[in-house]
Amino acid sequence: MKTLFVVLGLVVALSGCATVGRKIDPVAIEQIKIGTTTKEQVVQLIGSPDGVTQMGTGGTVYTYLFARATAKAESFIPIVGSFAGGANTQSQYLTITFGQDGVVSDFINSMSAMETGYGASAASKGEFNEVEDGKREK
Repeated sequence: MKTLFVVLGLVVALSGCATVGRKIDPVAIEQIKIGTTTKEQVVQLIGSPDGVTQMGTGGTVYTYLFARATAKAESFIPIVGSFAGGANTQSQYLTITFGQDGVVSDFINSMSAMETGYGASAASKGEFNEVEDGKREK
């Protein structure tokens, strides 16, 4: 019985979840208006960027990124995991370009979900859950 609890503990501990960045609130992105929204307003809406690029034209690009990969439970079943395991991934990517005046001149918003697998689960479909909890701090 003690061995069972040790094995279950290891399975839980190794369940595999990796996260990069902070979630981006889609409602905040909808409030960004080209030609109107300023850098300061973007930071108030979404938070500090993960990357800042200075353009040769004098403009600036803010980059926001979120990615999460979670191993499927089947991955940890001995033998079966080799055929039915995999991971679910979600990602969000937002790039906002500002002109020299510090006002949004363009932006690109991308959200994706993918399910990877081996064997029989290799052809499954990913699912993107709406972003609510754990949103990016402002």
